[in-house]
Amino acid sequence: MKLSDVEAGKNVTDLVVRIVSVAPPKMINTKTGRKTQLTEVLIADDTGSTILSLWGFGEGSDLSAGKVIKIIDGWAKEWRGQIQLSLGRSGRYEILVDDGSVPSISELGSSTEPMYHEDH
Repeated sequence: MKLSDVEAGKNVTDLVVRIVSVAPPKMINTKTGRKTQLTEVLIADDTGSTILSLWGFGEGSDLSAGKVIKIIDGWAKEWRGQIQLSLGRSGRYEILVDDGSVPSISELGSSTEPMYHEDH
């Protein structure tokens, strides 16, 4: 699966991407009044880029720019006109050995701007 195959409202079964950047975690108040942490990770492959939203304290603390990860059983949704990924209840990620199969950040270049899906 590639980022270009991801559709809002669908599962992301098996996606290998490179981390372009990891934003500093933000404290979020949920609708139920709990506090949680949101870490937004810009991810990309040779077909585009998007944000992976990691919810929960300490989530994503092992991630950094340049690492290659595999997202397993994630979820895609549309947020402000853009597709975003999250892990949902059962999803997870694995840090992979960088074997060169995913282009480097510099090779990804202009595709690291977040994707916007427009209806023509």
